[in-house]
Amino acid sequence: MNTINHVGLTLLAAVPVEYIIRQRIASGKRKRHSKALALAGLPVLSVNGISALTYFDFRLVIIGSIVPDILDKPMGFLLAPDLLNNNLRTIGHGGLFALAFVLAGLAAHYIMRNPQLLVMAIASAGHMVLDQMWKQWDTVFWPFLGLEFRQGTTTLSEYIRFHVQGLLHPAPLDFVTAGIILGFMIYVIVSSGIGLFIKSGKVLPVRPV
Repeated sequence: MNTINHVGLTLLAAVPVEYIIRQRIASGKRKRHSKALALAGLPVLSVNGISALTYFDFRLVIIGSIVPDILDKPMGFLLAPDLLNNNLRTIGHGGLFALAFVLAGLAAHYIMRNPQLLVMAIASAGHMVLDQMWKQWDTVFWPFLGLEFRQGTTTLSEYIRFHVQGLLHPAPLDFVTAGIILGFMIYVIVSSGIGLFIKSGKVLPVRPV
């Protein structure tokens, strides 16, 4: 799955999740429990007089959606190709990395009252689901099933050629995910403005919930 697909599908999941969180809090069912939420590690702020959770940092959502590739592609092509058998899905696509990332996010969430690292970790774990990593148990359970990764077959030139071909001949999913990303960008411009998004990664509701 290419980068556009990963980013688009992750945004497709993250945007409604954040909306549901805001709705539940603004409904009044959670408003009277704002102190309890804060003590539980959920940061609370006021938006137009409405108690709400801190909005997702969507910059981290986007980066998180491709973290496994950011880690594994350079190692598999440039830094340690022989050690990793030229495999492009190794440590970053493994369950141990995903678990460590999520645990670090949970620690930051409850100790520092900051959920953003956890949001990023969940987006990163979602990458593994979209890559259907359950078909590669030796990678998912590395290093418990062995230290060596399976042999990769794609060279850097082949990888680039494959993605160029993908851009020239996009699949139906590419159009869908590109449309999701475009729609998200339009929403950011309308609701928050590019400046706020670049500085904070926040996406405010068009109208208060």
